[in-house]
Amino acid sequence: MKETRFILAVLLLFPLLQIEAQAIYGYVYDTTKGNPLPGATVYLNGTTYGTISDQDGRFLIKTEREIKASLVVSYVGYTSVPINNPYRGEVLEVILKPKIDDLDEVLITRDTWSREKKLREFKRQFLGANRAGELCVILNEDDIDLWFQEANETLKASCDVPIKIRNNLLGYDIDYHLNEFEAKYDSPKRKNPYCRYAYYDGWSHYKNFTTNTEVVSRFKESRKEEYRGSVMHFLRSLVNDNLKEEGFNLYLGNRALIPGRAYELLPRGDRYVLVFKRNFFVEYSAKNERSLVIKKNPKVPMIIFPNGIYIPPKDLLFDGYLAEERIGSTLPKDYKLGL
Repeated sequence: MKETRFILAVLLLFPLLQIEAQAIYGYVYDTTKGNPLPGATVYLNGTTYGTISDQDGRFLIKTEREIKASLVVSYVGYTSVPINNPYRGEVLEVILKPKIDDLDEVLITRDTWSREKKLREFKRQFLGANRAGELCVILNEDDIDLWFQEANETLKASCDVPIKIRNNLLGYDIDYHLNEFEAKYDSPKRKNPYCRYAYYDGWSHYKNFTTNTEVVSRFKESRKEEYRGSVMHFLRSLVNDNLKEEGFNLYLGNRALIPGRAYELLPRGDRYVLVFKRNFFVEYSAKNERSLVIKKNPKVPMIIFPNGIYIPPKDLLFDGYLAEERIGSTLPKDYKLGL
């Protein structure tokens, strides 16, 4: 009977799927296909698109166009599942498995940093030390585990549930599933140690936290201001071959550099291959700010998409004002100027 119901559901959906070309649809199950999971959170990573599975475990997400982002399916007490290339034109069947606490992996250590100091540094390196970061509030701080590794002077963080962030500058509520966080320091015993390197990775879902017209209008202006000169703005301009028109200039030291001497951009279907020829400075003229763009492994090409997303994420480094971008300044992947 369950198999018959599932086939019927697919048949009922099929005419809709032909009409909605940019749709992602499927079912969420608990361990086996016989047990649907209602109330599972399903979203496109780093975007404002998301939904909740219904009583049959069914979900449907429609987008205006295909977005280069993985689909993330999560449920409290279960291991989240990311799905690459979710626009498959077929019914997705997602099976979630309950989390198993491995007590052998829990190692309690003492370090010289207080909880207050660790949390303060985590916020600086995760949310940002600029105005955008300072106007963000983490609503579930107590859920975050923090520890400082004395041997390699590194702050680490983990969280078993999504970190809930309210961005009071840009008007977003963000659920961030933290997969990795580390920040390396010089002179860690100082009250305000110098962070020489920070990296974090995870899945995120953005929601507008108000519909008030006047307030939303202010948020739109703030989003526009954060977008201008950002990494997203720079990479989108690079892909669209309009860096100069968008206010970006490239330099090798103090000498102006044309894009062709800095990199080569090769179209490959719905993406581009970016081949670096050298590291270079990028300046955003409207803000009179300059940043160094560093390709960690220049011999290995990168993949970059029209929305400014690039892989692998650890391979492109920035020094200068672009290096200060954190979650507080980050806009959703589906952001369009003026929204």
